[in-house]
Amino acid sequence: MRRGGPCFEHATDEERLAELAWAMAEASRQRAAERKWLGQATPKRPTFAEAEMLDREGIPSCHVWAVPSGPVPSHLSATAALRLWQVGECAMCSSAGRTLLVDHCHRTGLVRGLLCTQCNTAEAFSDAAAFAAYRGHPPTAMLQVEEQYGSPWGGGGMW
Repeated sequence: MRRGGPCFEHATDEERLAELAWAMAEASRQRAAERKWLGQATPKRPTFAEAEMLDREGIPSCHVWAVPSGPVPSHLSATAALRLWQVGECAMCSSAGRTLLVDHCHRTGLVRGLLCTQCNTAEAFSDAAAFAAYRGHPPTAMLQVEEQYGSPWGGGGMW
């Protein structure tokens, strides 16, 4: 059990119910903290066509998104915060409904943001102004979070 006492297997029915009530209240508190943090940061995002226009100007889509005020709730990892804030949209092109990959710097091993497969592939080989701007100020910097990608012993690669 979380707060001391016997393990769940040896707990009484009353202790199990108390643990369940605590867990449900904790989950509710965390969801409320997430909603408060996000506030009005996700309603209006550029369409894919608008994101293409931004790209021509050297601006990644995420640079025009509203950023939540205040610190990220302490129970969220950087990647979890990105998933909430990006609401399934690519940080470069604002496309939704595609698989998002965790983009990271291969030199530092730090997570940068969530990109669709097409933008993640293009980012690796492009020196376009929008990608340079994205690398210079990625979504993790916008949210003021930091997270190592993959193994801390392998220079940022996967385990």
